[in-house]
Amino acid sequence: MTTAHTIAEKISGALPLRRLLRDYGQIVILALGTIIFAALEPAFVSTENLIGILYQISLIGIMAVCSTFVVISGGIDLSVGPVVALAGLMAAFTLEATGLALAPALLAGIAIGAGVGLLNGLAVARFQLPPIVVTLAMMSIARGAALLVGGSVLHLIREPAAFLFIGSGRVVGLPIPIFIFVATAAIMWFIQTRTSFGLSVFAIGENAAAARLCGLALTRVRTLVYLISGAGAGIAGVILAAQVRTASANYGNGIELDVIAAIVLGGTSLKGGSGAIYRSVIGALLIGGMNNGLSILNVSTDLQLVAKGVIIVVAIALDNFLYRWSES
Repeated sequence: MTTAHTIAEKISGALPLRRLLRDYGQIVILALGTIIFAALEPAFVSTENLIGILYQISLIGIMAVCSTFVVISGGIDLSVGPVVALAGLMAAFTLEATGLALAPALLAGIAIGAGVGLLNGLAVARFQLPPIVVTLAMMSIARGAALLVGGSVLHLIREPAAFLFIGSGRVVGLPIPIFIFVATAAIMWFIQTRTSFGLSVFAIGENAAAARLCGLALTRVRTLVYLISGAGAGIAGVILAAQVRTASANYGNGIELDVIAAIVLGGTSLKGGSGAIYRSVIGALLIGGMNNGLSILNVSTDLQLVAKGVIIVVAIALDNFLYRWSES
């Protein structure tokens, strides 16, 4: 593009418009989807249904915002699904072993998730193994470990009330998981935008060799992003166990696909170097709104899977088009 053309675009306002669409294209897609579903079924935008959507996406949202750093750094974490099951089992067993002590149970669930993330991070960062291979193997290991310690049966959690409140309690009419989701997203956003660690993640994802020459601690940063991702899955696992009042080795099956879809739908590049926490929040809202809208329209499960895949591809293609258009 010539300098004269660029100046002309700035004067006409075309360039700011293109950048606006690039930066907020996901919000436009979310708004359009809301309008379409609301037109087809007005109950979609009822307060109760909107709260229900937020409640439904809280677990995916927590994992998505915690895994966003992994994707920005140029990696991927496929192990979060089994970690959800493992964390729930660990929380349940700790409750039983400690006489229903709340704090140890919460810490145990989150710690097991962080521990799995730490192992992923060390394998990727220190031993230079491909992230997709490492986390795919860890997916199998974590699921197998969950089956070994928990078997194939449901483990009931009837007490304490404080633990169950985490999954099903309400404050000012809103479910507790929504507050945990918002708090987690806010913390991750602060880390991304207000700390040197957040900037380092972007630098490593964009150009790891240049980041190393600049003196960034690649091993430490890459290890930490996986630890954070694992901790997020641990939090989600504890909340899920509190929601359904049971723990099972089979929980979280396939949830990693929704987590990755939320991150990618939010505009974070799988190539690394770009993305944002708020974008992953929007991506989770897109996933939740899509699932809820198709259900409220009584679309069969088979068609929902097809429609969901098509919508995800179209949304990502539209986002890529807006990005290329803004750069042209």
